[in-house]
Amino acid sequence: MGEKLQAKSYQCLNSNVLKLIGIILMVFDHLHQMFYMFGAPMWFTMLGRVVAPIFLFMASEGFYYTKNRKKYMLRLLIGFWFMGIASMAIQKQFPLEDVMLMNSIFGTLFLCVYYMWIVDSLRNGIKQRKAMQIVLSILGLIIPFALGLLLFALININITLFQIFMILVPTFVTVEGGFVFILLAVAFYLLRKNRWLQVLALEIVAVYSFFAGNGIQWIMGFAAIPILLYNQKPGKKSTFHKYFFYLFYPAHIYLFYLISYYLH
Repeated sequence: MGEKLQAKSYQCLNSNVLKLIGIILMVFDHLHQMFYMFGAPMWFTMLGRVVAPIFLFMASEGFYYTKNRKKYMLRLLIGFWFMGIASMAIQKQFPLEDVMLMNSIFGTLFLCVYYMWIVDSLRNGIKQRKAMQIVLSILGLIIPFALGLLLFALININITLFQIFMILVPTFVTVEGGFVFILLAVAFYLLRKNRWLQVLALEIVAVYSFFAGNGIQWIMGFAAIPILLYNQKPGKKSTFHKYFFYLFYPAHIYLFYLISYYLH
């Protein structure tokens, strides 16, 4: 869809390799989440702090190059719906006091891509001086905030409606990383022509996490290393590579959860 930026000599990681690095580190993170009570070391989850920035970065690249943005967003939304329903069902059937299935990066990535689209629309509206497009884009910026407020209101109105709404509608208050991760992903997208500015945005968020007292989340700053090594090349393209993450992400989480359940 867009032009490829000139890769530097030190940039040796294509898209597939970068995703694979993220997936491997993600596995370590989830091993700690599901088996910390059995002695899974803390450094497993420390490695996992690097994962989110990698996938936020790849979402910005995927959104830029995809031939069909609607299908890209729909895949993420379906993933969010599936995990919301599956996690609730699995926890009800196999309850674990030590582990809560709150994982669903699909919701975060959906909102990230949604805001990239809205920002693009707003920029084009301003550039082409289309008043209606500008107004609609501004409304698009506000809608997720309004839905988040509605979610809070539903807690006091009807708990069943609250649970259904939480499963079906990704909001800032229900997705992993919340507003900060979404803001970082949009920054990756807007700054994609300058890799060092993208890394600067990442480090600002990492420093913010440190001073905000968000535990070890500041370690996410080390994601700058694989991001700097990314060469804008997609790697091998196939249906397997396209859908592997969508399948592997929920599959390994639920497998680890069930193993943890039977070990208790």
